[in-house]
Amino acid sequence: MNRKRKETLRKLHVRHQRMRSRTEHMRTANRLGVCLLLIAVCIAVPVSALPSLNKVKETEETYETEWMNKVQVAADAKDFANREHRAIQQDPSYLEIKARERLRWSKPDERILVFPK
Repeated sequence: MNRKRKETLRKLHVRHQRMRSRTEHMRTANRLGVCLLLIAVCIAVPVSALPSLNKVKETEETYETEWMNKVQVAADAKDFANREHRAIQQDPSYLEIKARERLRWSKPDERILVFPK
């Protein structure tokens, strides 16, 4: 009986060792799988965000271009207003020309030609 018991214990020990070995292999495989999943997520999130980042960059460039155009138009308008102001102050005949143009007045025997814009 003692011999049978020893053999049974040995078989149980061998089974236990095999199960332990399998469990360790499964744990290793699970750890590897989780690590690969985390790496895939860490790669997939930024890659999926790239198209929207490019769109944001393009939109930003468009707004900046529009802003620069508006700034240029404003600068041109300011420059024109300054020139006109100086011309009015320095040349009285310019003021007369502008007033007659705006009011559509003419001197006797004078012909005015108006061109469409």
